Amino acid sequence: MTTTVKVHVNGRYRATVKQDDREPVIVEGNYEGSPNPSGERSFHLPHPASGKFEISEEPVS
Repeated sequence: MTTTVKVHVNGRYRATVKQDDREPVIVEGNYEGSPNPSGERSFHLPHPASGKFEISEEPVS
């Protein structure tokens, strides 16, 4: 079994996701011209499934 966490950013926003001690990941929203048109990013948790996430969001100009 695999545990997956999905982050979805709607509109002209950008989220920074920090998971445990991994490098932060930027998730762009689903705005016109976005490099990530789906606005989604998935993260897998190692076994046993445990993880801490810190997510911050900022508007895209």
